[in-house]
Amino acid sequence: MTDRRPPLDGVRVLAQGLAWAGPTATVALSDLGAEVIEIESIHHLNLTRTRMRHIPAALMAGQNGNAYANRDNSEGFWDRQVWFNYGKRGCLSATFDLESTRGQQLFVELAKKSDVFLENNAAGVVDRLGIGWDVLHAANPALIMARFPGFGITGPYAHFKGIGPIMEAVAGHTAVRGYAGRDPSSTPASLHSDPNAGTHIAWAVQAALLARERTGQGQLIELSQVEAMVHQITFNLLDYTFNGREHAQRGNDHPAMAPYGVFRCAGADRWIALACPSDAAFAALAVQLDAPEWADDERFATAVARLRHRTALNDLIAERTRLHDPADLARALQASGVPAAALAHQQEMLADEHLADRGFFAEITHPAAGTHQYPSTPGRLAHTAGGPPFRPAPTLGQHNEYVYKEIIGLSDQEYRQLVDDQSIGTVYLESAHA
Repeated sequence: MTDRRPPLDGVRVLAQGLAWAGPTATVALSDLGAEVIEIESIHHLNLTRTRMRHIPAALMAGQNGNAYANRDNSEGFWDRQVWFNYGKRGCLSATFDLESTRGQQLFVELAKKSDVFLENNAAGVVDRLGIGWDVLHAANPALIMARFPGFGITGPYAHFKGIGPIMEAVAGHTAVRGYAGRDPSSTPASLHSDPNAGTHIAWAVQAALLARERTGQGQLIELSQVEAMVHQITFNLLDYTFNGREHAQRGNDHPAMAPYGVFRCAGADRWIALACPSDAAFAALAVQLDAPEWADDERFATAVARLRHRTALNDLIAERTRLHDPADLARALQASGVPAAALAHQQEMLADEHLADRGFFAEITHPAAGTHQYPSTPGRLAHTAGGPPFRPAPTLGQHNEYVYKEIIGLSDQEYRQLVDDQSIGTVYLESAHA
């Protein structure tokens, strides 16, 4: 009989998964069936929820408010944060006072009954809190611990402060990803180092779980977000080490293919992305744009010629694509064997017939944020349960009683004492800070 349980059913993951990197890892593991418990605090703000205890109305009305449902800054707004609601969907939340000896002891007790602890705090934070690898490994030799700060936990940069644009600069992305002919100051920050690192960690955790099946032992996983990011410009690096060629910014241009890029179409802010990987594809594009003579033009007849005359060719194509609806043109090009797609805005993605047919978006109702469509997990497993768990992200400390009473085993009186001492709770203290 086929086992329909999700693949990580029965695996308990403790997480201090912050910003965007941590949530990318936790949503992947949660979607695969792990019980993920977010370790939070009522004394310190979870930076994935908020960086301020109170958000002024003026800030909520601006760009900052985009991250909160209905721009509502009333008490509990941290439960309505977009990134947290996506990255922690299906997870649980328990609050700990890890700056107290009692809180550290309780966390170690929880770790004894868990399989994984992942965290992307700055290097040194968990050691300062008394829950570093040496402590947890001694308490539970089968525990897997995954650490992924910006620069890793060793080396000269280990204690550098790092957010997306900083790591993109060190990893060489800023120098090659910007617009052609411009200096790096115009390169927009993609923050891609975060989800890239989280995806790597989710994979590494599963590999460590497999290794534990053989050895019975847990292990420390250590990842540098910068190093993970470097792998995405490997072709540029190897071209330099092999051939001495240093790559500059090239915008949407491809090093060996033309035309290749995004072109304006008819209508306001309407665009099409297209590429011609062969002479046949270019000839088909020329026909669709009512310019079949381009295929015989000596400037465009071969791949090398098209690269040499890329600017002139792009200008000609842009003149023609402006006359077309992007969706209609994309369908015609695809039918002719030319890779192409209309640029989709967010509202169009939610209504996209292909994504709808595959059931990619799932409706989830959150008690504070309301009912919304969420992207589901992209991996489909044919013989086990897949897709999101259709459970919302947790409110702050929502699962305290379950964690403290059922898992750790505290009595009602012991639990009540933690609440009375303001060690744990479901609302940030007024003195809470980042």
